[in-house]
Amino acid sequence: MSKFFEAIRQLFASLFGSSKSKTQQLDKIKVIEELPTDAAEVKADTIITTTIEEEVIDEEIVNPEEEFEPDIFVDVPDEELEVKEDIPVTPTGEEKPHEEEVPQPEEEQPQPEEPTKPKHKARYLWCLDNGHGKLTSGKRSPELDDKGTRLFEYAFNRDIVARIIKRLDELGVQYYNVVPEVEVGNFLKERVARANKKKSDLKKIYLSIHSNAGPSSSVNSWAADNIRGIETWHHHAGGKGKKAAAIFQKHLIEKTGFKNRHIKSQSKHEFYVLRATNMPAILTENGFYNNKKEVKELMKDSVRQKIADAHVDAIMEIEEKGL
Repeated sequence: MSKFFEAIRQLFASLFGSSKSKTQQLDKIKVIEELPTDAAEVKADTIITTTIEEEVIDEEIVNPEEEFEPDIFVDVPDEELEVKEDIPVTPTGEEKPHEEEVPQPEEEQPQPEEPTKPKHKARYLWCLDNGHGKLTSGKRSPELDDKGTRLFEYAFNRDIVARIIKRLDELGVQYYNVVPEVEVGNFLKERVARANKKKSDLKKIYLSIHSNAGPSSSVNSWAADNIRGIETWHHHAGGKGKKAAAIFQKHLIEKTGFKNRHIKSQSKHEFYVLRATNMPAILTENGFYNNKKEVKELMKDSVRQKIADAHVDAIMEIEEKGL
């Protein structure tokens, strides 16, 4: 009897299509919307934290024979280093007194030209992603004063990226501003598509820049004082993304002095920009804009410059040593 019902089911499926396949298609449509866009939307019990100390980073080994000229470190006796006055001697061995010399006008010597600094040879194309946009709801701090001053994350992210770009132009590092627009929302699918489709002779690295938010009762409420600091996210499979995350986290903590929240990942509901990009990808969370004390630091021009400089330092380390 069961075989009879199964035959009937297959007949209807062939005539009218499978309801299961339609459900799967609907699930695919929803998957992007359900993924978290940044660390503020991640459940704490799904996070895998790796300290920088646990991360193995290859150190460059210097060969002294290749780096230094021979004999440059040979010890020289002290007596040979003394400066002695050269006094001419007569054939009889008697010292000849000094004759007064008539001062001659000094001829102008041509100033040596400063050696031209070799131009940086780009190693990667950095896909710079300033997280969120003006149309993303909720990504803002509570009011800082009676004037209604707030930190808007989309504006903070763009300011940091603009500072990074300015320095990369000076250094000759290649980059691609993934989302120069402001009037957009999370824009996740388009961000990833732009980076993946970008043509480049260089290998690409995806760098998404954010500010964080801790749990609070509402968007107008502050998080607990102890929820603060910087963390960097990478794809849970590790590899080059994990190594890059450790380098960025190291420079960010050294430069800013913020609390070290280490590098993090999660195997389920991974950030779309980390999962769907076809290149090493990381996401930095630079302080908490809903921490009442830390947000005041994030509003300072000097602190923002430190955050930008730390990103540039990490980029240059990877440019020089690779991943």
